[in-house]
Order: sequence, then C-alpha cells, then structure tokens
Amino acid sequence: MRNLIILLALFLCSKAYSQSQQTALDTLEIRYQQCLGNSHNMYSCAVTYYKQLDSLLNTTLRYLYSSLNTGRQQKLQEEQLAWETKKEEYFKKIDERVEKMHKRTMEGLDDEMISTDNKAAFIKERLTTLLNI
Repeated sequence: MRNLIILLALFLCSKAYSQSQQTALDTLEIRYQQCLGNSHNMYSCAVTYYKQLDSLLNTTLRYLYSSLNTGRQQKLQEEQLAWETKKEEYFKKIDERVEKMHKRTMEGLDDEMISTDNKAAFIKERLTTLLNI
C-alpha cells in the first residue's frame, strides 16, 4: 500500500510538472506571436523565442533524466542523441540556405528571422514530444 501511494505521488508530480511546462511553452508562443505582431525587430523576437525554447528544452531534459528509472533514462539518452544529430543536419541545411539567400536578397535579417523561426519550430517539436512522455 505504501509503495502504491509513493508511485501515485510520483505520477501526480510528473503530470503536474508536464502541465506546468506545457503552460510555459504556451506562454512563450503567445509572447512570440505578440512580439511578431508589433512588426518591429522581428529578428530579435525570433532569437529571444529560440533561446527561451532551448532553455525550456534543457530544463525539461534535466527533469526527465532525474525522474526516470535507469532503463528509461538510457532510452531517452539514445533518443536525444539521435535527435541532436538530426538537429545539427537540419540547422546546417537552414544555415546554408540562408547564406545563399543573402546573396540574392536586400534584407538579410528577414532571412535570418525565418531561419531562426524554423530552428525554434524544430526545438518546439522536440519539446512537445518530451512533454508527452
């Protein structure tokens, strides 16, 4: 009975954490859209959003590593390494595309903003996946 209560408490804490992180993610998204809606410094909006998502991703990963059993930690670590490899490849392609576009466009910051937005979306997708573990 005692073990059941402990497991239930851990489950509820995990659910509460996941919900608070989802709320944080939703709040970041709302702030980002509001910032973009101002039509000023849109590149700065994208950079801030990207950094905040990356920070939330790192916080979520640290929490998951500390709360999962050894077997699930190992699986998460393997999945994260595979994701990191995909991220590096994807970001490299985006950066190469932006570099080519700089030569054809007048406004380099527009290209950088779109690139940063795409990178943020990639991180957000991973974060959403992790919040549903």
